[in-house]
Amino acid sequence: MIIDSITLQNFGVYRGTQSAVLTPEPGKPIILFGGMNGGGKTTMLDAVQLALYGPRARISNRGNLSYKEYLREAMHRAAPPEEGAGVVLEFRRLVNGQFQSFRISRNWFSTAKGIEENTEVSQNGVTDPEAASQWDETIDAYLPNSIAHLFFFDGEQIMDLAEAEHAADILRTAIHSLLGLDLVDRLETDLKVFERRKRAEELDPSAAAELVHLRAQLEQLDSEQAQIAADEAALVNQVGRLSKEVSLKEAHFRSEGGELFDKRAELDRRLAEVRQEKLRTEAQLRELAAGMLPLAMLRSELNALHRLADHEEDIKRARTVLTVLQRRDQNLIRQLTNEGLSAKALATVSTVMKDDQKRRKADADGELYLGASGDLPAQLEWIEASPLTSAEHQARSLVKAIGSFDEKILKVERDLERVPSTERIEAIKAELNALSGSRERKAAELEVLRSRQAALSKTRQSLEARLDRTDQEHFDHQATADDKARFLRHSIKVRSTLDALRGRVVEQHAERMQTLILDAFHQLLRKSDLVSAIQIDPESFSITLKDAKRQPLPFSRLSAGERQLLATSLLWGLARASGRPIPTMIDTPLGRLDSTHRMHLASRYFPNASHQVVLLSTDEELVDEDLSAIQPFVSRTYLLKHDDRQGTTRIEKGYFQ
Repeated sequence: MIIDSITLQNFGVYRGTQSAVLTPEPGKPIILFGGMNGGGKTTMLDAVQLALYGPRARISNRGNLSYKEYLREAMHRAAPPEEGAGVVLEFRRLVNGQFQSFRISRNWFSTAKGIEENTEVSQNGVTDPEAASQWDETIDAYLPNSIAHLFFFDGEQIMDLAEAEHAADILRTAIHSLLGLDLVDRLETDLKVFERRKRAEELDPSAAAELVHLRAQLEQLDSEQAQIAADEAALVNQVGRLSKEVSLKEAHFRSEGGELFDKRAELDRRLAEVRQEKLRTEAQLRELAAGMLPLAMLRSELNALHRLADHEEDIKRARTVLTVLQRRDQNLIRQLTNEGLSAKALATVSTVMKDDQKRRKADADGELYLGASGDLPAQLEWIEASPLTSAEHQARSLVKAIGSFDEKILKVERDLERVPSTERIEAIKAELNALSGSRERKAAELEVLRSRQAALSKTRQSLEARLDRTDQEHFDHQATADDKARFLRHSIKVRSTLDALRGRVVEQHAERMQTLILDAFHQLLRKSDLVSAIQIDPESFSITLKDAKRQPLPFSRLSAGERQLLATSLLWGLARASGRPIPTMIDTPLGRLDSTHRMHLASRYFPNASHQVVLLSTDEELVDEDLSAIQPFVSRTYLLKHDDRQGTTRIEKGYFQ
């Protein structure tokens, strides 16, 4: 069995639809989930078991709740009741030597009548209602619910299995299921019920009279069914003839434009809508044209105006600078004269200043055509860069939309031109309606007749069954007393044989299970001298450990880590003994183990526990060295990202950083 994917919808902390692909890669059996406590790890484990076993699933937080109450509580608090919740599990397993794909879906909704659940089963993509009704028997034949905990378990609770009395309970349940002894137990119970019924059984003395009555009823039913069969054949012919006439008339109706005639009102409405949309769009374009849009036609003129405005600003600045320099030069010459500077030096300074003023005067002598304020260049730049460009883009979009509306209007107008006149089409439509009505009435009569025939068939089957039972009772009346005693003797003998069989089967297979559990323990601990043997009592299913000297070793002599490894070995050994290739799924896989025993599980158990191993770890478990130990065997990693504020969890790819 390979679990390919799981999908959760509004289940527990998972809001909406959350999915994860679980198919492992060759040689990499581990699928690793990381999640904080309360982030949805245990919910994921519950979802797998809920999908497989429904009301019989061993779910962590169900407690004393009924199944329907649990489903109600399992719905995400923020999900609308009508949206419902559900789990979907897709997996493959070998059936008759070939892989078959299965999809089991359980969805439930909160209604006024309470919780309503729907279970759907598909095999190889084909939904099979019968498979859904028989799913409990199907899954129990492959993976009985009583041994599911060997493959799907919580690492934190595994310590309970390392206590002698708990181990015996696990062994008893697992061995009975693995060896099919639960069937023996049910058979023995059925035999006891059979014996009680035989002892209390009395034959009805009116059986012979009932036989005559039942046979008369059967004859009457046969006569009525024969008449119905004849009437049904006649109706089938009439419905077939009318269907052919309707088809011909429908073709004629279409060829005359009948479909367009029926859509005439819709075409008129559509034409009015498109025209209205075009008018609104044209109004938007006119409003745009009333604003800044016309300036788009004067792009080159705006650019020239922008350049002229910049040039005039340069002239204004040159004139201002020239005026300032002239005053400064006059003041400077005056001050230098007062300071007694020589005439030659004054002449030199004056010449330099005049040459400079002459150059600046050439820049300031330009003509001012605009006489605008100094804000004009910036305003022109803003117009060209923002509003005008936006107006152009908007105008192009509106013009394109108007063109599209024109095409739609033209198409609708052409369709309206093809609509036939009312007079021409009404006669054909009336004939078509008359033929269709006749066919529907005959079809309804045929359906009633077939329902009656089905009801008579069920009644006949019931009468035949009653007739067979009464006939057999009448035939065996004389032999009943002798047979009753014989049945009871044989039943008691069979129960005695089953009891002996149970003991022999357990004894025969106990040795193999002991070997597998011990081998698993040695693989995990690598200390073969600590426990040299494990013995299982076939009567009480209690476990006895033997030390290196073959002396009894109490469970209490083992450390906490060794007991947890022993419990893991118990599950691993029994899973191997089952012979079933089932995935292993472990929540909180390292529990409270110390670092040494954590490494033993990470490096020796997880890569070898099964062909597919799903681990649901916290951020304090599979990290650092332990994570490095399993990394070569990991196919996929997921992070259960929990939002405490919203109380929701999302499944994302990746793992803890």
